[in-house]
Amino acid sequence: MTVDPTNQEDAQTRQHRYLPVRAMSGLDGVVFAPRRPVRGVYAGRHTSRQRGHCVEFNDYREYTPGDEVGDIDWKVFGRSDRLYIKRFEHQTDMTVSLIVDASASMRYSGSDGPKETDRADTWIDKLRGMAKKRAAGHTYGEITNPSKYDQACLLAGAIAFLTVRQQDRVGFSVAQAGVPTELPARGGFAHLNHVLDSMEAARPGGEANLAYVLEDLGRRSTRRGLTVLFSDLLEDKEPILRSLGALTAMGGEAIVFHVLHEDELHLPDLTEAVFVDSETGRRVRVDVKDVGRSYRKEVQDACDTWRADLAARGIDYQRVTTGMHTHEAIRDYLFARSAMR
Repeated sequence: MTVDPTNQEDAQTRQHRYLPVRAMSGLDGVVFAPRRPVRGVYAGRHTSRQRGHCVEFNDYREYTPGDEVGDIDWKVFGRSDRLYIKRFEHQTDMTVSLIVDASASMRYSGSDGPKETDRADTWIDKLRGMAKKRAAGHTYGEITNPSKYDQACLLAGAIAFLTVRQQDRVGFSVAQAGVPTELPARGGFAHLNHVLDSMEAARPGGEANLAYVLEDLGRRSTRRGLTVLFSDLLEDKEPILRSLGALTAMGGEAIVFHVLHEDELHLPDLTEAVFVDSETGRRVRVDVKDVGRSYRKEVQDACDTWRADLAARGIDYQRVTTGMHTHEAIRDYLFARSAMR
């Protein structure tokens, strides 16, 4: 899609930090659709297995006691002497629920990234920051040194844009301290602006308690939909798996984008460093070269385990690093998903 400022729909989407024009341009021709049929109550573009009439015929199945007699195809009965029921496809909307992890660990933007402090920036700090952005060629809507939270929101913003563009409904939650900041699912570009505003207003900190947020979503959901989680997954695995599994058991679908910084995959290029747990404050001094190989293996094994455990529950897994372009990450995921089909 080439973004045309004269286009009415494009004009309704204001310039946002987490939906730069470059990202929208890179999503030309991309459709974000579920793998399974969905259930909805609004007109849309996705197929559903709900029974109905005056819609596209799908296939037949054998009659079972309790089926509506009016659904029997009597012409088929006349030819085969067996009772078959007609099945139809409905065109329905899709509801996408986006959940972004806003725990303290999601602030990380690299060993050279900005340092978080508890005090407000002084005027000299702000001037230095402005000079640094100008030197890096920074423009509004582009992030030169994204944190994990930034990358999660860039991905979520792009998927929200795709969802609204194809006339579906999107909801958004920031997971922080187990209390989601939630926007109910709606359609339209005005709602997309609210979603993007909520992303920009949030400040990562504390713990996310993802399992509770996912359980809360399941309790509030009145119909099946698609849940997309963006997180570094630095929490206990089993509660998250149980909560995601409960959503899919209800007939929904789930996708997990595992957002990591390159430093977390390979460790920074340093000889010795002090590593600080962003959520507990615990400090550990490490000889990076000594532990590098075993560390990389541990991280890869952890990612592989997440992938396998999620796949066993019918949940898609996609690892994304902060250095990836948003549209490339989404296209890579959709390509991998189509290959699995």
